[in-house]
Amino acid sequence: MPAEESACRERLTRLGVKYEPLPPIVDGACGSPWPLRVTVLSDGLALAPSIVTDCPVAEALARWSLESAAPAANRELGGHPSRMTIGTSYECRSQNRQAGAKLSEHAFAGAIDVMGFDLQNRKTFQVRPLAAEAPEGRFLATIRADACRYFTTVLGPGSDPSHENHLHLDLRKRSRDMRLCQ
Repeated sequence: MPAEESACRERLTRLGVKYEPLPPIVDGACGSPWPLRVTVLSDGLALAPSIVTDCPVAEALARWSLESAAPAANRELGGHPSRMTIGTSYECRSQNRQAGAKLSEHAFAGAIDVMGFDLQNRKTFQVRPLAAEAPEGRFLATIRADACRYFTTVLGPGSDPSHENHLHLDLRKRSRDMRLCQ
């Protein structure tokens, strides 16, 4: 295992992330050499369902949820997140499931689709187009903008029809360290 992978896993452990190493995924052009199954993020935030991803994405997700989503949920929605609802993590497929398109970051265990959150006050939050002045709209705007500090790609409602009901988060490398935040 490369030193940077070991260091990343040590950081996950210090963050309180619950994960298990998986064997390498080899699936044609898809796959990941060091995948993890992650069940719980920092501060006990459960993932439903668990995700299969690489360590850098798991670390970014843990930091984003701890440093942005939890404080914003407490402030705007009046409750601490207890569960993050996941749409997709690893899946060998093209971008937006379009025939002939480039492989998605999901195909390399490098992307997560966040559908919403359950809060300890029994409220739920679903990612969807929301009015900016409503508490839910302010929450979505905050976590979406903050996600751009942790991820290189952030897509959600309004970016395109494929992302109307979730936040797509990934760490795709682009030239000149460009970020795509829509």
